[in-house]
Amino acid sequence: MAEQAGARAGVTAAGSEPAAGAAGPAAAGGGRIECESVYKWFPGGIVLEDVSLAVDSGQFVCIVGPSGCGKTTLLRMMAGLAEPDHGRVTIGGSTVTGPDPRVAVVFQHFGLFPWKSVYRNVALPLQLAKVARDELDSRVTEALRAVGLAGHERKFPAQLSGGMKQRAGLARALAAAPDVLLMDEPFAAVDAQVREVLQEDLLALRDRLRQTIVFITHSIDEAITLGDRILVMDARPGRVVRDITVPIEQPRTISQVRHHPAYAGLRDEIWGQLRQSAIDRAGDQ
Repeated sequence: MAEQAGARAGVTAAGSEPAAGAAGPAAAGGGRIECESVYKWFPGGIVLEDVSLAVDSGQFVCIVGPSGCGKTTLLRMMAGLAEPDHGRVTIGGSTVTGPDPRVAVVFQHFGLFPWKSVYRNVALPLQLAKVARDELDSRVTEALRAVGLAGHERKFPAQLSGGMKQRAGLARALAAAPDVLLMDEPFAAVDAQVREVLQEDLLALRDRLRQTIVFITHSIDEAITLGDRILVMDARPGRVVRDITVPIEQPRTISQVRHHPAYAGLRDEIWGQLRQSAIDRAGDQ
């Protein structure tokens, strides 16, 4: 039971077998996400207020905002792990009512079972979905190769660095062959140097797989580096206050982003919005 909970909630929202050989979202159009007038209340008040947004298939959208603005709550609703109190969330035109095999989630924690090898950790969701052995082996092998963990299949989590653990978590999500990849601050637990390496890895994977990706981060630099668009959220209540297109061509590298003439102005624009939000909140206390 613990393994089932970890595989489904801690790493991927997929609870059943994806279609074998399914086309990617760019071809099938199944990765479009829409939020329509979404509200969410908790006992302390409104967490999300009238959030409406759309993410096209194959697009990489980063969400930045202050702590407590509802970023993770919004992501959980996209994953089918929480329900809106008003409005609706759709993926591929279908209302999200629970975990969906088209959607995989990678959280900040690694979610690896210490008694299982890297291979068995990555394979677990596919085993629960009763994927055929040959297909399972093919998916797991390809996912590990894609994240640079080929040759580390027999290692256990205790033998891995923080960056390798997060790659294993990402491989487990990729093995499910999702149309949509939802990532909640996945690189926050590693040091700055490893974080940049993981960003480069994700940029390379994104360019090859063309999945729809929604990526939550507190880092403005990370958002500019990775995203096609950046949604800036405000808090109390949480809502989207800016929708910014990143004018830096894809494919890209971190160095290209940092040296792009639009980088400094874009960073200042986003920080200006977040700084004003922080000042406003401080004045309310």
